[in-house]
Amino acid sequence: MEIEEHFFTSAADAEFQLHYERYGDALYDAVDRAIGQLRRFPESGPIYEDPVRRLVIHGTPLGLFYGIHGRRLAIVAILDLRQDPESITRRLGMRT
Repeated sequence: MEIEEHFFTSAADAEFQLHYERYGDALYDAVDRAIGQLRRFPESGPIYEDPVRRLVIHGTPLGLFYGIHGRRLAIVAILDLRQDPESITRRLGMRT
C-alpha cells in the first residue's frame, strides 16, 4: 500500500521547527527523504509502541514518530532519541 497523503500534527511541526534551528536545511532534506521512504514503504519503521512507529532520521539523533491511518501518514513527533525513553513515552501520550 502506498501512502497518498501525509501531515504533521501541530506538536510535530513545532518540534521540527525547534530542531531545524540546530540542523538547518540538512534536517529538511533528511525528513523529506524519510517521508518519501514512508510514503512508499509505510511499515518500514518498526513499531515503537502500537500504533506508533519510529524511523530514525538519517544523519541526526532524531526519530520521526508516526502512525498509519489507511492511506494517510500522521507524523506525531520528532524527538531526540538520546533522551530518557520514559520522556519519549510521556510525550507520545503512552503508558509508562
